[in-house]
Amino acid sequence: MTVILKQHRLFYASVPKVACSSLKRVFYEIEYNSPFEGAFNSSDKRSIHRIYPGILRFKYPESEIADFRRLALVRDPIARFLSAYSNRVVHHQKISQEAVKKAGRLKRLKPHPDLHEFADRFEKYMAIPSIGHHCSPIVDWLGTDPAYFHALYDIGQIDAFLDDVSNLVGRTVEAGKFQTGGPKFKRHDLTAKQIAKLERFYKEDYAAFGSYF
Repeated sequence: MTVILKQHRLFYASVPKVACSSLKRVFYEIEYNSPFEGAFNSSDKRSIHRIYPGILRFKYPESEIADFRRLALVRDPIARFLSAYSNRVVHHQKISQEAVKKAGRLKRLKPHPDLHEFADRFEKYMAIPSIGHHCSPIVDWLGTDPAYFHALYDIGQIDAFLDDVSNLVGRTVEAGKFQTGGPKFKRHDLTAKQIAKLERFYKEDYAAFGSYF
């Protein structure tokens, strides 16, 4: 979700699997002047994501943030997709037999799919809430107009993002890494057909933010 720090006139819009957990922790420490000691699992009542919950297509009255600095971090959609598979499917095992059953028998989904099964049928797997949440397009979270933000950073520029935040809040802030469990996959682990399918699915992301990746 967006994080609004009124004292510092700062507006941050988060995107799942784009350093989301790490940055929410940073903003918690800024807002409450104390390290975050709760959980990162969104199902836990102490979760950082309960404090800053995810909201699709955020809308806030412009009068509230007219003079705020608006920031966001983006990531190549296919790299983000692979990170979601690694962390949510392999590490957290969110596509369990129970989750598949809840998604609906007619979808005929296999639990614990390998990467190729997941890539071939990920639109159907998105019926599972955790998968839909982490694989939905960036434009669902940030909108389609990059000009809305004063600055956009690629995930590889996270140090520059943190420098920007540090200048705003008047002290140096640093981010750890969270929700990184799972094997690492690269673009070449997908077939050409799967890559083309993902590029079509995320075409609005590439159109809106492609120059930032």
